Amino acid sequence: MPDGDTDFSKSREQFYFSEAAVIMTGSSKKMLSWDASAGDDPAQAVACAVLLCLTILAAVMVFVSGGSHPGIDFSCFWGAGTMALKGHAATAYDWQQLRELLIQMQPITHATYPYDRMPVPFFYPPVFFLVLAPLALLPFWIAFWVWSAAKLLCWLLVVHAIRPRSAAMLLALAAPPVFFDFIAGQSALLAASLLGGILLTLDRRPLLSGFLLALLIFKPQYGVLLPFVLIATKRWRVVVTASLVAPTLILLTGIIFGWDTFKGFREAATYAATQFHLSGALPWYKLQSNYGLFRFAGLDYGSAMSLHVAIASACAIWVLIMWRRRISFSVQAASLLAATPLVSPYFAIYDMPILAIALVFLMNASTDERIAPRSNRRVFRIGVGIVFVLGYVFPLVLWPVGPFMCATVIAVILMSYRQRTASETATGVPLREPASV
Repeated sequence: MPDGDTDFSKSREQFYFSEAAVIMTGSSKKMLSWDASAGDDPAQAVACAVLLCLTILAAVMVFVSGGSHPGIDFSCFWGAGTMALKGHAATAYDWQQLRELLIQMQPITHATYPYDRMPVPFFYPPVFFLVLAPLALLPFWIAFWVWSAAKLLCWLLVVHAIRPRSAAMLLALAAPPVFFDFIAGQSALLAASLLGGILLTLDRRPLLSGFLLALLIFKPQYGVLLPFVLIATKRWRVVVTASLVAPTLILLTGIIFGWDTFKGFREAATYAATQFHLSGALPWYKLQSNYGLFRFAGLDYGSAMSLHVAIASACAIWVLIMWRRRISFSVQAASLLAATPLVSPYFAIYDMPILAIALVFLMNASTDERIAPRSNRRVFRIGVGIVFVLGYVFPLVLWPVGPFMCATVIAVILMSYRQRTASETATGVPLREPASV
């Protein structure tokens, strides 16, 4: 990276870490106060708070009435961890054996999961056993709430570090995909938190960033764009660190849980790709990707995958262009986050918290670039409104709404970038991110 770009990267990382330092020293006044010049939007925060309360109330009513039970997806994590503790981690990839274990588990947990009609498969990379095995030491429900609390804490800490304002916290909690992930017991909140941490530490703490990137191999579709960005921007320390830590985790997994787990994972992943991408055993609306959208629309495998690859390639090129330009780090980070679900064909609705992280980064865009908050607020409100509406209507319409959610966030990014260009033209001075706050 040229010296000018390096200085610029360091200054913008100082901006984010100075913000995080303010939080860690206990600046509660900043969290609870409202400042329009800092991009705060009290009306939006109140709306998010109301939506969050209504969502929690509705969920409690459904669970109390017995209409549903939380943790159905976490049950396969707990089951896989239990098999690993028994010395048979590779059998977790045998869906029939995993299903039998979960059915036996139901009388203990009093959960009415329909495993006889809807199997919950496990096809995560074997390194995930390093997390699941300790959780399986606990009874199911205790493990579920420990898992949920831990990933929610990671989520809030990352959101805090990005933007230490109460409005950002409310938005990050009220986003519908965050609720979907929490209730199902999925892993998207943890993966999105890791990705946010990677972005925050790219230049200031490259070794930590590389370590977090290596941890992300448990959900590789989240990091599909990162290697291209790291190479294009010449962040070699991050690349080298991740390249050393990832094989270490794989080696540790093989030694502890057996090398046959990797064979089981390969076979399960191949079978899942066949079932999900070719046969349609999984309803197409559950794939919140362009590929899922095209299959839902009636296209065959070849046509849908070709269109998906074309769009994914265009998104990757756009992200690289954004990262090579001297623009706000908030906009760069949001561009990567918003484009990631459009690259992988396998994204579910509970994987969309990644867009909430993108929106939190964009809340900084107006202050980073010194764009008038009022000119940016309307666009951001509309974008947040569309993303939230699509998230809330998904359980009702059962359509692949993910690509439209991503497109909305990308539109907000492009509008913010256009406003930056307009501000530069009006003032005649390039707008750059402040070095500190």
